[in-house]
Amino acid sequence: MNNFNTFFDQFPTTSVQKGEVILQQNYVPHHAYVLKSGFVKVTSFTNNGEEKSVAFKVAGDLIPIYWIFGKSHAALYYYQAHTDCVLYVLDRDDILQHVDGNHDFAKFVLDQQVIAHVNRELRVEALEQSRAHLKLLYTFRHLALIYGVDMKKGMVKITIPLTQQELANFVGLTRETTIAALGKLRRDNIVRCDHRYYTVNTPRLREATEDDYDPGIMNIGRR
Repeated sequence: MNNFNTFFDQFPTTSVQKGEVILQQNYVPHHAYVLKSGFVKVTSFTNNGEEKSVAFKVAGDLIPIYWIFGKSHAALYYYQAHTDCVLYVLDRDDILQHVDGNHDFAKFVLDQQVIAHVNRELRVEALEQSRAHLKLLYTFRHLALIYGVDMKKGMVKITIPLTQQELANFVGLTRETTIAALGKLRRDNIVRCDHRYYTVNTPRLREATEDDYDPGIMNIGRR
């Protein structure tokens, strides 16, 4: 991201407080956004108003990228500030022209999409697990690999703050089931939580899964 600050910094920014909606689902955007700092939550809602978490956007992500590149005429999901955020505001034509005229920037955008693809595959693998505690276990593996920061002795801190309800929404389980599964992972010394920030004990996680914790993609989400 730092290599492209010169380009993005020529555009105005907007500050969005935690909880504010940036884009409504089915809304036709007037501008493109690039996340400068903070985390943006991408969600949808069921007919009865139940929230379903789709993804998180991090610094450097283009929002909404499918609209920017002409693959949709409107926002497919809700985009909401998960934390306080700062976003660059620009026309999508500015992005498209820069992609066409700058090889390094085009590679940057491609790299983002590779990361997003790996992110989705890890998430699908987690959601396909047959038991609740395994869904949560593989979700923590996913979050640690994509959004984690190495600490010491195999400990990885997930940089996105999550309440138990937000974690339940992300996994697709009820809050009660998530709390029970989380209790098992805590008793097994696989995860711990401090003020909504989870830390993963990767050696213990590796022992509890059928897969390697890190299959060679460490640092892929850390731009």
